[in-house]
Amino acid sequence: MKKRYTLAILALVVFVLAAFGYFATSLIDTQGESNLTLHQVFKKAIKRQQTLKNVHADVDMEQQTEMIVDGVIVQFSTSSDLAMEIQQKPMAMYTKGTVAMEMEGESMEMPMEMYMSESDGFYLLTGEENQWAKIPDNEYEQVLAQTGAKADATAQLKKLKRFINDFEFKQDDTSYLLTLNIEGDKLKEFIVGQLGSVIEGTVEMTSETVKAMSFEDSKYELVINKETFDTNEINMDITILMDIEDQQAQIKNDASIKYSKFDELDEITVPKEVKDNAVF
Repeated sequence: MKKRYTLAILALVVFVLAAFGYFATSLIDTQGESNLTLHQVFKKAIKRQQTLKNVHADVDMEQQTEMIVDGVIVQFSTSSDLAMEIQQKPMAMYTKGTVAMEMEGESMEMPMEMYMSESDGFYLLTGEENQWAKIPDNEYEQVLAQTGAKADATAQLKKLKRFINDFEFKQDDTSYLLTLNIEGDKLKEFIVGQLGSVIEGTVEMTSETVKAMSFEDSKYELVINKETFDTNEINMDITILMDIEDQQAQIKNDASIKYSKFDELDEITVPKEVKDNAVF
């Protein structure tokens, strides 16, 4: 179970949005108002990301699920509070925090600690045994491929180019604020791609499942630093509704990622004692 939620967190680590040509409107009266278009902001943000070596991220994610199966209501929730160190080349991550779960009045909280390295693989500390375990290489390669694909700014640009009319583009004294309100089916493919591993932790993802999805009161928000064009914050507030063969589900995902310490981290490596003592 801990592994499943680890993969869900990885799926939320890297977001790069596309570049479009609207002018930012000011949230408040500000002397620092910029006339850059959204296209220009993203061009600079993508350029900055391509030169970024490492970054710290604080991840706060909550998921609440309610399912009705054969007339019976089942409710459960999870929350994750994680601190992550992310390195671009070679790709590596270190994550530490907690994952809490509650279902039918029973709750549990588990510590989460892991290393992911392009060269050494994926190591996870199991809470109950306090034992490091190495994830099988074939599963790790799938995670690595998925994470790498989400970090591809060109791919994200192509995916989001069709949504130009759905963006709100604003600014305050220090940041550009981009908000995508999610309604109907137009954004379904993109959101399923971003939250796929989170959703799969609850329901099996099939073409029928995706077709049965709809979104309610959902948004995706990105905050970009005006001076450095670093991505400072990503927020997702998404409610997914599904109705398949008289079985209903509502999944509420509330995720916040705050980035800091840009290019200030030491090199991320898997400690020797972790590799030596890990079980396979």
